[in-house]
Amino acid sequence: MRPKRAKAYKKAMQFYQQSFGFREPYQILVSPDFVLEGVAKKINIADALKEIVGDKVRLLISFCGICDVRKDGEHKAPAIAVTRGFEKRRCTHKDPIAGADCISEIMGNNNVHHYCVAAQDTTLRTKLRAIPGVPLIHIKQNVVVLEPASEQSRTASRELVQGKLASSSLESQMLKTLKEEKRDRTRGNPLKRKKKKGPKGPNPLSVKKTKKYPVAPKKTKNLTGTKTKDSGSNLPNTNPSPTVHKEGVVT
Repeated sequence: MRPKRAKAYKKAMQFYQQSFGFREPYQILVSPDFVLEGVAKKINIADALKEIVGDKVRLLISFCGICDVRKDGEHKAPAIAVTRGFEKRRCTHKDPIAGADCISEIMGNNNVHHYCVAAQDTTLRTKLRAIPGVPLIHIKQNVVVLEPASEQSRTASRELVQGKLASSSLESQMLKTLKEEKRDRTRGNPLKRKKKKGPKGPNPLSVKKTKKYPVAPKKTKNLTGTKTKDSGSNLPNTNPSPTVHKEGVVT
């Protein structure tokens, strides 16, 4: 596949993801005429579909579609072998009907199950283009192609975007009203003050406690001028000086 075409297909699937909720693995409902056309053109249907929408896919075929494949005479055997690799999608028909009609009834008026449809029937594809959000795949010459999004799909996507924008503007208006009501209540209650924002003090539990050292007693000043007991003036004289008498006798 050409890089330009692969990029366009990737962008198209992103459109279906964002607008209609498609998710991997993509479910592809395969019509019996698509299987027969692929077998006739010698196309590996599973690989071709994976190249278009991605590696994660689920290929589905209804019981009515299997009955249509078995009715074919020329490519019956290889077509049945191809459908054995598909998952069987149950339908409500006890008696099998045409595969295209069965797919039309499965899809209904809106693509609830997020199916991609691979079909060759132009009438069926025209009918499915009227349903928003249906990726259509068909075989053109020898190439499997993904059709561009239909006008109904683009219109539904635009309406969805506009609805989201309207809801967001409504939400913003509601928030604005709530803020105004809160401001009015705060003004009416002057006792309720707002907390001042600023740096907070340290956690008292995490602060290291200061060590307490013993304090020495202070010395008091002697205002009388006499010596205190600490000076040692009142202690007894252990070495008295000798006394000299007039006769010169020392005692």
